[in-house]
Amino acid sequence: MSAISGISGLLPTYKIIKHTKLIAIANKEAIVCGWSLIEKELKKNKTKFIPVDSEHFSIFSLLQNQNVKNVEKIYITASGGPFIDLPKSKFNKIKLSDALKHPNWSMGKKITIDSATMMNKVFEVIEAKNIFDLDYKKIKILTHPKSYLHAVVKFNDGLAKILTHDPDMKIPIYNSLYFYENKNYKSKSLNLNILNNLKLKEVDLSKFPTVKILNNLPKYSSLYETVLIVINDYLVLKFLEKKISFKKLIYLINKITKLKEFQKYKKIKPKKPEDIYRLNAYVSSKMDSFSI
Repeated sequence: MSAISGISGLLPTYKIIKHTKLIAIANKEAIVCGWSLIEKELKKNKTKFIPVDSEHFSIFSLLQNQNVKNVEKIYITASGGPFIDLPKSKFNKIKLSDALKHPNWSMGKKITIDSATMMNKVFEVIEAKNIFDLDYKKIKILTHPKSYLHAVVKFNDGLAKILTHDPDMKIPIYNSLYFYENKNYKSKSLNLNILNNLKLKEVDLSKFPTVKILNNLPKYSSLYETVLIVINDYLVLKFLEKKISFKKLIYLINKITKLKEFQKYKKIKPKKPEDIYRLNAYVSSKMDSFSI
């Protein structure tokens, strides 16, 4: 399993593929930035791949013995983080301690903030597009505060499948490790209270404008995805250091990712991992030059 966090996990993931016939990837950045490179290696070495992230493992499971061409729509759920019910008018009062209080998951600080801004879900949509070779228009985000339902796949034949489990990463990790062995996992009984009250809604874009980034992404994998990750990583760190507010964090993510000097990377595809690392260093240096 590849579980090194950050862009630094790309190269080890890329290089290990030729040494194994089955790889489970938990490294989000590798799939977002370097999927075209990883996919090429997977095919060349006839290595099977399993996604570990709860949403993508759910979709992967639901698509077993199904042709992806029969998919009408995929719905990825998002808890909405700690601010799903907070009025937009109170966003300017959000403190770091508030943003780190995820209601369902116990995660690291960085990914917890990404959940609060919903940038994590932007990256997960990019992952789903890459892994399952789908157009962005076939992937939709729905908020679901309890994080019990992880994915819905609607097929062209009118059927829809859902996958649910408790908000515990041990479940998708265990199942990705033993996917082809069908080993038993002791879990809680089905939670009917949550199933009877899923509260699925479309994302409130006025509160979570980062999701609108998805409307302007290139159709095919490019170096722009690396730009997104580096900008977000940099700004989240500034927020964790209490150098910018939560409201400014969201504002700057949307503003800087739209800068003309970064838009050109939408037309450039990575040819090797070094292209991604070189751009990572360049964008980081540009961020240092901004007045933040």
